Parts: sequence; structure tokens; C-alpha cells
Amino acid sequence: MKPFLDFVPQMNDIDLKRIARMQKKMEKRQASICSERALLITESFQSTEGEDYVLRKAKAFAHILKHMSIYIENDSLIFGNQANCNFAAPIFPEYSINWIIDELDEFHQRSGDVFQISEKVKKDLSGIASYWRNNTHQDEVFRNTPETIVLSEKQGVLHRGGISMSGDGHIVPKHELILEKGFRAIIRDAQQKLNETIDHEAQIFYQSVIITLEGALVYIKRFSQLAYQMAEGEKDEKRKAELWKIGKMCETLMERPVQNFYEGCEVCYLVHVLQMLESNGHSFCYGRFDQYMIDLYHSDIQNGILTKEKALEIITHMFLMNSSHNKVRPYGHTKFSQGYPLYSNLMIGGRKPDGADGSNELSYLCIEAMNLTSMAEPNFSMRYNQDTPADLLKLAAKLIRTGCGMPSMFNDEVAVRGLMDLGIPKEDALDYCAIGCVETGVPGKYGHRATGMTYVNWGKVLELVLNNGKDPNSGIQLISLNGRTDREINYESYDEVWDAWEKLLKYYSDLAVECDAICDRSLAKYDASPFASCFIDNCMELGKTLKNGGCKYDVISQSNIGPCVVGNSLAAIKKLIFDEQKITWEQLLSAINNNWQGREASYIHKLVKNAPKFGNDDDYVDYIVKDVFDSYLKLLPAYKTERTGKGPEISCYTMSTSNITSYVPNGLDVGSTPDGRTAKSPLNEGCSPTQGTDMRGPTAVINSVAKLPNSKVAAGQLLNMRFSPGSLAGDENLNKFVNFLQACILKGIYHNQFNVVDSKTLLDAKEHPENYTDLIVRVAGYCAQFVALMPEAQNAIIARTENEWCM
Repeated sequence: MKPFLDFVPQMNDIDLKRIARMQKKMEKRQASICSERALLITESFQSTEGEDYVLRKAKAFAHILKHMSIYIENDSLIFGNQANCNFAAPIFPEYSINWIIDELDEFHQRSGDVFQISEKVKKDLSGIASYWRNNTHQDEVFRNTPETIVLSEKQGVLHRGGISMSGDGHIVPKHELILEKGFRAIIRDAQQKLNETIDHEAQIFYQSVIITLEGALVYIKRFSQLAYQMAEGEKDEKRKAELWKIGKMCETLMERPVQNFYEGCEVCYLVHVLQMLESNGHSFCYGRFDQYMIDLYHSDIQNGILTKEKALEIITHMFLMNSSHNKVRPYGHTKFSQGYPLYSNLMIGGRKPDGADGSNELSYLCIEAMNLTSMAEPNFSMRYNQDTPADLLKLAAKLIRTGCGMPSMFNDEVAVRGLMDLGIPKEDALDYCAIGCVETGVPGKYGHRATGMTYVNWGKVLELVLNNGKDPNSGIQLISLNGRTDREINYESYDEVWDAWEKLLKYYSDLAVECDAICDRSLAKYDASPFASCFIDNCMELGKTLKNGGCKYDVISQSNIGPCVVGNSLAAIKKLIFDEQKITWEQLLSAINNNWQGREASYIHKLVKNAPKFGNDDDYVDYIVKDVFDSYLKLLPAYKTERTGKGPEISCYTMSTSNITSYVPNGLDVGSTPDGRTAKSPLNEGCSPTQGTDMRGPTAVINSVAKLPNSKVAAGQLLNMRFSPGSLAGDENLNKFVNFLQACILKGIYHNQFNVVDSKTLLDAKEHPENYTDLIVRVAGYCAQFVALMPEAQNAIIARTENEWCM
């Protein structure tokens, strides 16, 4: 990969060949299952029966860190692992075990997200299963789930996914605190607070913080011993010196404040790894890396112990090591999040808490590092505004042009306004970052799960509107719109259709909030994370874990799938049945029930496909899609989280359109819809137009999206677009794209992300995957290797409109 930046790397400071070797290793790595963590936590839990659960989790965490395998990649300057080998996924039996045992012989047979698993690992996991059965988070959730939620899942409306069987994640620690204090000082703080409190919950919390941080220090010192051992046998003098440096660094790392830029990068990475070892949630993120690391960078540059080339090499190694981690999910849930994603977002750019633009030298170096790595992790994002330097925006555009799908772009003006509307002070709102895909929050102050609680299939809700609340597939009817128990319903006006939509939306949204609460109550025990919690305001002050109310801001959202399919469908109904009276309600339903097959159905299909579609700057449909958004937003003030009134200064629901690849499997549950979509095909993704329906170019798309209540979607509004490589080729086209990004600021587009790849390449990659292991695509709010995706997700990406500039 040719570097972007205008300095010529000095080979003594940056070894591009070594980076290329590491990049190729990560690209060709093979996913597997590791049983070490599962065995070690079982061993620890068996020895702590009867103790407080939070303490048991803390002791188990320390036990794992003391005894698990550790390794240092041969070429890497950065170290830290969560499993016994590269790209292996550890198992977390305390969250769920039944699906793991059920799928032991199927992991290697999947059509996507394949995992190799040895017979030894199968035996290990089978051997501990009986200890955990009926004692997991998933078991607790199932015991407390009412029949209505179970039936709504059978209908295909609700999907609990990860929150019912794994940890929450979605955490950005206060990196400034970690870098400035180190673990030892936080241990002393916890000990002092433990000595002063008489509150039992707080006592347990502080004890657990001490245990987990002490365990983390043991883990770090183990790398010191390993590095020295490796150095003794190393023949290459340069590598020997690097290993000695690692060994020396680990003797005192986190026993004191971070001493230099290299240590800072290593600490950020280690904290990331340790959070993932504590909990099998995902979206453990780096936050605003260029902001909290810039002082260390400047200090080292001024003191002559760092060059910008060496800084780039260290950052690049840190980026590459993020691709060594993995998470395994049940095959059913994998369909909702394909491509082995961890959503480890790292963000650059944007305004500082004082309002000034914070772009700096590290912003540029991070873009270059992502250019040199071109992997799916970390999930790389950039904030921008009208004061963002033009050359930085152009550098980001150059990276996007390479086709790696990054950075995704966040509009400061809109995101900050959304957080302030929730009551978050401006200074904190200005410091926002991405937490996972496109969800946004305040680093070091937000709790778990900014988005992605219960998934709600809005396409299915629409199908129930068409069928009097009765699911055509399962026959289940939880609510009737006309008092009858059959599917027959006839609407006399568009207002009646709209009233039915609002009624069913509220019914299922209420159920989803109840579902969130059931999972949250269980996670408060099973996902108690004292290590992650102690780096978030105000957990240490209150003596509470995040799930029990320790965070400063507790803002969550669900994942609502298919708003544009709903809006397009309502527009077709309104226009063709009630405004123009070209077809009747009965004719439309008959065509839908026949999946558009047959002479009359085919004629009606042509009419509905030609009805206005979101993404073409057509007010008729765009404002109906806006109505769909508003119909949900008006429900949110009535919803409370499990932590409301229990500690957080702000605790509320907001909206997000971050729904990863769930628009594909959710579509499988939905029959034909009035917008012309065929049965079982994908819904739309985020607020992006339904695949292939935006026909008037990229400007029309953002004009449509600009009409939505973007700032009120305060947990992240996802817009995904695809451009042909030719449309960004050359300086003139690149400048057009930069102008397009600047127009997105003025139009109030919350977020935009891009695939720059043509359909021919994608089709060939699907046919010959062995030739395209380096093809990274923007799937949803994250990137993945195209060849790792299931065929359905690949087809959905291919179906996206391939934009060119309209002249």
C-alpha cells in the first residue's frame, strides 16, 4: 500500500515490509474456538461457591489473567491476547452454554463466520456444560420472559439477540484517567473508599475493583517475563532490542502513569483486550484517540525520543493487532451481525469540549495507519465540521477512495445537537465519540449499550397492519385492529392505515422496552464488570457497577429495522389507493399474498414499484418516512431504563438506526410489502434507501435524508452509500467527493459511510472468494471481509445502488 502522507518514511523508523507481513497474516488468519477462558472461569467459580456474584466474577477475572496462555506476535510492537492463538474466540459460559454445546459439531459448517474447533476443545466445553446449565444469564432471562414476548419473537417482530445471551459491551473508558493515573493509583483510590464506606454494595464494588486491577497488573508482568525469554533466543538484533524494551516496559506498566507515547498506545490496546476478557459484549471502543494521545506525542517529539514515522509504525501495529481478536455468536444471531465484527470504534477529528476544532497531527497519522493496514478493525471513524482542515478532509477522502470502507463520517453539528437535546451539557456533548457502529455517546461517562437492545422488525409490524395484527406465517395474533381474530381488514382512508401503524408500533415498542428491562435486570448480575466500570464516571464515586447505575449518562436505544420500507409502502398505499384510486385495497393485498405473481399482481407490482421512493428527493414519500420516524420518537419520553433514579444524572431512551446486518434476516421473516419488495428479501438498512430504489444520484439521497429528524436520532443515524471506483478516480472526482462531504454538513446529515467498489468486483468475489481475501466492505456500521459474509448479506451489498456523479 502506497503511503498518503508527504514525508518519506525512514526505514530505520518504520519497517513497511514488516507491516505488510503482519497485514497478510491478519488477512489470512483462520477463526477458531478457544476453551481456556471457559475452563478457568469454571475452576474459579467452583472454588467460590456461596460468595457474592460480583466478587466471584472479579476473582475469576484475576484467575483467568494469571493462568491463561499469553503470546507476543513475532513481528509486533504491540502485545496482549484474549485467547490462546490469533483470531480465536474465547467462550463465556456464565452468559450462555446450551447453544454452544448444540453447535459444537456445526461451527466449521457455517455458510459465514466459520469457526474451526478441535476435538479437545469440544471435550473441554462438553465437560463443563453441566456446571453452568440453568445458571447462566440466558437461563435467567428465559425464566422471566412472559409468553407475549416469546410469541412476538415467533411472529418475527422482536429479536433479543445478544442482550439475552451475552454481555453488553458498548463502553468507552476514560482513557485520560487511565493514562494519567495508572492502575495502581486507582487501586489506592478504591482501597480508601472501601475503608470509608459502610454500604454493602459499595464495599463489594471496591473490593472487586481492587481484585480485577491487581489481576490486570499480574497479566502485564507476565508479558515482561515472556518478552525477556523471547529476547534471549532471538538472533535478530533489532527484534531482540524491541523485546527487551517490551520486557522493561512491562515491569512498571500501569504501576504508575504512562511515561511515553509507545506506552500510551500499548495501554489503550491492553485495556481494550482486558475489557473483552471480562465480558463477551462487543463495541469496546477507543474513543477519541487523537485527542487523549496528543500530549504524549508532542512531549516525545519535543524530547527527541519519537519521530512521526515511529509514531505511525506504533499506531499501525496497534491497529493490526485489533484484527487478532474474535467473538463467536450463535448461528441464528450471527445472521444479525456477520463478518466476525467486534465494532471496536476508534475516532479522530472533531471539535474539542471548548468548541474549537481538535484536528491534530495524530488525526493524519491515524488515517495513514488505516491506509497501511486496510483491515476491518478497528472500526475507524472521523468527526468533521465546517472548521475541519481541508487537507485532512481530503486525506480521509483518499482513504475512502481505496475501498476499505473507512472512515465513516460524523457531522459534529448534528450529533452534538442530538446529545444536548437529551440534557447532556454542551461541553460533554462536544466530546462525543462513536461507540460501536454509529451509536454516539460521551467517552468515560456513558454506560453500557448505547444502541442495539431489543431488535424490532418494523417491516413485520407493517405486515401485521396489513393483516389485522395476525402473522400470516405463524398464525399468531397478539392484538387485533378491528376486534376480529382473522386477517381480514379493510381501511377506508389513509388516516385509518396510519392509525393502525401507530397502534401496532406502540404495542410492540412497549413489549420491546419490557424485554430490555428483563435482560437488563439479569445483566446487572451476570454482566457485572468492575474492571470496565472503574474507568467510567461516576462509578467510583457512587460505588456502583455500570449496570447498577454507576455511569453518569445512561442513554439506551433499541434497533428498529426497515423505516424506509415502511415509508415507501405507506406512500404507495396513499397514492395508489386513496389519492389516485388506481387500485383497491383488496387488489393490493391479493397481489402481495401472491408475491406479485400472476397477470394482475404483476401489473400492480409495476405500479407500486413506480410509486415514489425515499432517496430521490421526492417530498411526497420523504415526509411520510419522516412521519414514520416521528411516530416512534414521540413514544420515547414515556420509556424509562432500569437505572432511572438509581444513580445516573441522565437516564432515558433515544432512537438509533444502527442495525448491523439485521436488515437481511429480518427481511426473511417478512412477506411482500406494498413498496414492491418481494417476500423474504432484505429490508432497508438504517436510514439508507431501500436497495436499488434511489435512482437520482447521491445528492438526491442526502436531500431526502436531510428531511428526517436526524438530530433527534441521538444514538446514531446510519446512512450507507456505494460509489463506483471511477466516480472517485483522479483529482477532479476526488474534489467532487470532498465537496459532497461538505454538503452533507450543510444538509444536516448525521453520518455517512461509503463502499467504493463496483458490482463486477463483488460478483467475482462471491464466485471466487479465494482471490479476494483482501476485499474489505462496509457492511453496516462496521466493515468486514466480503468473503466472510453469508451469501444473503453479500447479495444485499451488491444490490445497493452504485452511485455516479450526476452532471
